[in-house]
Amino acid sequence: MQGIDDFSGFLRDNARLVREYVELRMELLRLQGVRIIAKAYSQLMVFLIVLLMGLFVLFFLGMALAWGVAALTGSVVIGYLSSAGLFLLLLVLTVRFRRTLFQDRMVRTLLDTPDEEPSEKQ
Repeated sequence: MQGIDDFSGFLRDNARLVREYVELRMELLRLQGVRIIAKAYSQLMVFLIVLLMGLFVLFFLGMALAWGVAALTGSVVIGYLSSAGLFLLLLVLTVRFRRTLFQDRMVRTLLDTPDEEPSEKQ
């Protein structure tokens, strides 16, 4: 009878340890998910801020170009048309080379994760 009591105690202790292990693994997975989401969100915010600032810079450079060409030619219309033509050319080049400029880099960035934390070996 002593062996059965020892075995049932052994099973109770192990069941408790397994339950604790599963709870800890679930907490670890939740924390890893939070880390991944936080990293993605911060990268998105940085991208949006850089994009917004870049658009402001392009806007003011376009205005400066338009007024500079207008001062050289004496016609504000020619200045703005030349600025619009330059932006149209940049748009066409961006669309034409979008794969090499953006898509390939984005795929490489998403597939390459060098900053992953190595798993701790015990």
